[in-house]
Amino acid sequence: MRTRTRSMSVLALLAVAMLGSGCGKPGEKPVAPAPGAGAAAVDISLLPEFLRYPGATATERMEISVEDSKGTSWLLVSTDPPDKVSEWYVTSVEKNGWVKDPAGGKVGMLEWVNAGNTETLKMLIFEQDGRTSISFTQALK
Repeated sequence: MRTRTRSMSVLALLAVAMLGSGCGKPGEKPVAPAPGAGAAAVDISLLPEFLRYPGATATERMEISVEDSKGTSWLLVSTDPPDKVSEWYVTSVEKNGWVKDPAGGKVGMLEWVNAGNTETLKMLIFEQDGRTSISFTQALK
């Protein structure tokens, strides 16, 4: 229960950081409980390939929207160490034309914008319960 609460807190923090001030509203699709809690795995069909860390399992997905933007927050878990996961994401995201967000700079957060400056990606990668958690929000500006 404490792990799920922490995960949701991280997702909420990312959502606020991504979508600006105001409260995000969950979309029509509910967040799926973590596997093993009697729930089906989280559908990742809408997650771009370059954001699917190899071998990671998606445990949560939440649609978020505010007045002027919308996005999706994801939580994935991997058995790989955080440094390896971070290196993979930096390479994968930047290979797909995204650049470091010049307006970024939040401590511990990886931040990018797409080439057209119409989408943002905010990511936290951290060790938790012996696994690496990958928490990120991709949003339209």
